[in-house]
Amino acid sequence: MLFLKPSLRILNRYFQDPGENLKLILSRELDKISSEKNRQAITRVVYGVVRNQRLLDHAIRRFSHLKLGKIQQDILVLLRIGIYFLVYSKSYPDYAVVNEVVKAIRASRGKAKGFVNAVLRNMAKDKTAVLDFLENIDQLEIVYSISDILVDNLRIISPQLEVDLAYLNREPLFHLRVNTKDFEYAEIRQMLADHRVDFNELEQFQSFEIKETRRVLHQLIQEKPFYFQNTGSQVASIIVARFAGQTVLDCCAAPGTKSVTLSLLNPRLTIYANDINLKRAKLMKEFLTRYRFTNIIPLVSDVTHIGIQPGTTIDFVIVDAPCTSSGTLRKNPDLKLKIDHDLVSRNAEIQYDMMTSLIKHFSNNSALYYLLYSVCSFIREETEGIMEKVFHGLPGIDRYETIDLSDLLEEYGFTFKKGDYGYYLLPSDALNNDIFYMALLKKS
Repeated sequence: MLFLKPSLRILNRYFQDPGENLKLILSRELDKISSEKNRQAITRVVYGVVRNQRLLDHAIRRFSHLKLGKIQQDILVLLRIGIYFLVYSKSYPDYAVVNEVVKAIRASRGKAKGFVNAVLRNMAKDKTAVLDFLENIDQLEIVYSISDILVDNLRIISPQLEVDLAYLNREPLFHLRVNTKDFEYAEIRQMLADHRVDFNELEQFQSFEIKETRRVLHQLIQEKPFYFQNTGSQVASIIVARFAGQTVLDCCAAPGTKSVTLSLLNPRLTIYANDINLKRAKLMKEFLTRYRFTNIIPLVSDVTHIGIQPGTTIDFVIVDAPCTSSGTLRKNPDLKLKIDHDLVSRNAEIQYDMMTSLIKHFSNNSALYYLLYSVCSFIREETEGIMEKVFHGLPGIDRYETIDLSDLLEEYGFTFKKGDYGYYLLPSDALNNDIFYMALLKKS
């Protein structure tokens, strides 16, 4: 279990400051690891513990004589790792798990060693009782280690709440969107097969679905045959490609994949790819330069003062607004317990300000016909709640109507729920999409 110590370092750092970005902490540690097998194991352990934190802590409360708050942070992390392996892993015998976890504690900390050894050995010895205890928990927030606000909001849109909670609790699958400007779909199929990458085909998206982001993929990506983009994230580009006329403003464009997919779908469009964040905009510009798209023009500006030459005709605006990213919990499991009412309210304020600023900015632009609002969230305050505020309090909004997207979403095989204003892309085993919300507005 060579991956145990690196996993422990990552988790200790994360739990010391859960406000840190788990993905960045993990990435920095993985850069030091040469073995692909160990890299995958570390990723699985780290995300597995974080993904199931609330459930693991519930088990510790039940099978430990110490209260959670009395257990030192690093010892608590080791207990979480140990219980995670006992409950979820079949790769190692229970006695080996207990021995390796206990061995990770310094000899000088004899009391802590004895405590962890006792808890894990007792759980391993009576594993049936442990599994029965966990299987009989009826609080969904504990079973799926998720905040109450997320359960409450998912309940509003989901026809099968527990199924969708389980979906959001899985390890993610990844989608490779083919660069069809320079490569044929069949060519990439052969490339992946030659490198022994297992995949499923999603030809309607010109994409391939894979289980793991192995190093070979990051080496291949340097040749620019594809880039990572979830099927749900591709929908905004699909909608715009279908409805746009000539010129598109992508307001929050970084990292650039949305604009690139749009260009692949409709290469005659001129696309202004804007972002307010200078660092993200720089990365986007590098991405666009690598893929050599001459019809995509990168910008750095605030949506309230768009940096476009006066007189430029814009007929479609994309507002892919910053959000809680609640729809991406599979690849961002640390968000499951981070998203709270304060975070939602802060994002909703930004989202509403962006919508009102853009609608006012383009109020006298006769060329603007469409505005697409999109977020990777299922929280009502960020989705239908924003549209409700826009349509009930914004001067000039009576010139806009919402467009039915049902046929387009069905064409691509999405499962969705229609709201009063927009559409939620629901979990789908066939497409493995993240949850998104889309509302398309047309100016009469």
